[in-house]
Amino acid sequence: MLVRLLNHLFDADAAARSELAGYRGRTLRLVFPALAATLTIGDDGRWQAAAADVVSEATLTLPLAFFMTFAFDRVAAQKQLQITGDAELAAGIGRVLGQVRWDAAEELSQLVGDVAAQRLVWLAGKVGGIPAAIGSRMLVHLVEYWRDEAPLLANKADVERYCAGVDTLRDDLARLEQRLALLTQKTA
Repeated sequence: MLVRLLNHLFDADAAARSELAGYRGRTLRLVFPALAATLTIGDDGRWQAAAADVVSEATLTLPLAFFMTFAFDRVAAQKQLQITGDAELAAGIGRVLGQVRWDAAEELSQLVGDVAAQRLVWLAGKVGGIPAAIGSRMLVHLVEYWRDEAPLLANKADVERYCAGVDTLRDDLARLEQRLALLTQKTA
């Protein structure tokens, strides 16, 4: 199933397919939250299921956290990727996978027609953006609440005031130690 899906995506993106062809003959294990497969890149640049006895050169794991973070921040999502084995191979194929473009409107147009497909894609973009916007606003409001209303987080002014107090106390203690040292010298 994964092989068919990947080949379908790469068939629609010639640039990604040609870049993938640079890794022909290499074997990689892709691990998703509900699906995992060991795949080989064929001479034609197409994905193929690897034989059962083939050991992958690298493993690229995309945990659920990757997909949740990807909706908000692609750079942060990349930090969620887990690579084992040949890091150069996994990173290269991961980069190629990240560059694959899927034209959802083209796929839908084969089922419902061009105009309906364009409208469905537009609507999905609008509706799909709502959770991301709500999530980012909710995060900002939670931070403000924890900082101002229920002081779980310190605000910047309080932290600066605290650090200044610690610095003053440190300097006062250093002066007191010097005075004590002078007094002990005079009494001795």
